Amino acid sequence: MPGFAADHPVYLDGSVPMDGLFNALLEVASEVWVLRDRFAVLEQLLRERGSVTRDDIDLFQPGPELRERLAAERRAFLERVLESVAAATPPGQERAR
Repeated sequence: MPGFAADHPVYLDGSVPMDGLFNALLEVASEVWVLRDRFAVLEQLLRERGSVTRDDIDLFQPGPELRERLAAERRAFLERVLESVAAATPPGQERAR
């Protein structure tokens, strides 16, 4: 690994296929979102019922308020992930705006 400066970390030297790395990033982000979504359902059910089973979580259908909140959180999460990718512009190239 090429090392990094505190204000501009560089972890890869270009020898790693970026498509594969990006696919891996999206897979991890997808799994993280599934966990966050499931945790939000768990919190909601615990607030409403006090205890839950796995079936309660699997069969839960969120109401409009929770559905909208999760959609907004998902958009913000994806924006943060993709902004990091967009910020990693190769030297000598400008980012698309």
